[in-house]
Amino acid sequence: MNNKILFVTKGGENCDEGFSYVLELAKTLNTDIELLIIYPGHMMSAFEDIMTAAAFAEAGDFKTMKEVMDSEQEAIRDLVEKKIMGFTERSRETAISLTCHKANGDVATITKDFMKGRPYIDMVLISPSLSESGKTADIKRLLKNISKPIVHISKPLSAEI
Repeated sequence: MNNKILFVTKGGENCDEGFSYVLELAKTLNTDIELLIIYPGHMMSAFEDIMTAAAFAEAGDFKTMKEVMDSEQEAIRDLVEKKIMGFTERSRETAISLTCHKANGDVATITKDFMKGRPYIDMVLISPSLSESGKTADIKRLLKNISKPIVHISKPLSAEI
């Protein structure tokens, strides 16, 4: 089996951030890509959606609250499926093999468990989408628990004029 690089990203609008870098690195290293998309346990992202769900919960209307949360989660999953088709097409154009996986939960735990049965993964690349919230605890836990090289892809800084 060919050695691979693992690209870990968060399911959502920005899940494709960093993929161009990963694709170019895979071409340079002549390796394949495994893509791990992680959905956090609670995926609500838009402030309005959170507030709407909270208002229904506060009013005791838990059924409507759950419907709001479920519809938001379904929209994210549909968006990610479209992004996966884009990932697949872009990797096909460059003759890089891409295997996609999805999981729910904690980034560090899922990535660690994912790596256990895959000794052929040589490097882990972390998407900028995983550090959007400024939460670096997951990245630190990854560094502590995974013995492979880990590259945290950051967003390019914008030039100020």
